[in-house]
Amino acid sequence: MKRILLVVTLISFATACEQNKKAEATGNLPFYTFDEVIHYSVPVSKSELDSIIGKSEKSRKELGLLQIVTGNIPVSTQDSLFISNMDILGFEKQVIDPKKYEALEKLFSKREPTQPIQPSCKTGYTDILVFRKKGKFMGSVKLNFECQRHQMVGQRYNDADFGQSGEYEALKKLLQ
Repeated sequence: MKRILLVVTLISFATACEQNKKAEATGNLPFYTFDEVIHYSVPVSKSELDSIIGKSEKSRKELGLLQIVTGNIPVSTQDSLFISNMDILGFEKQVIDPKKYEALEKLFSKREPTQPIQPSCKTGYTDILVFRKKGKFMGSVKLNFECQRHQMVGQRYNDADFGQSGEYEALKKLLQ
């Protein structure tokens, strides 16, 4: 009886592991749970941003902009003040159509990379997506489509392979 129980347990465990691997490979492990997504765009051009970076004396507004665009803000899901700061700093704000949520969930899911890439530059981030669920800040992703770079906060899985299966191109097209 104990052997039968042991065999059934091992088979169940092996089946669960195999299902998890299949879910990971197909992108069925979403980084975020959400019911609202807001897209923010940086209010200055790349050349204006480079000019601000090169200045020795910066205004408070410019320092705030640089903290969001080039820094590590936010550092956690508890750090949601940056969202209201983006409004104050003049970021362009667009609420994403809920019809696009399924596609966003698929793009922001853990999967095996198919097109390994390396970020091509280190300039600031140009786009920021904020994920909310029932009004609560669940996470964000800062993106630079040109450089194929990102910085995620609040994701449920390791995001090291994000962008290595064509996600940047698909996401850029989806956000237009």
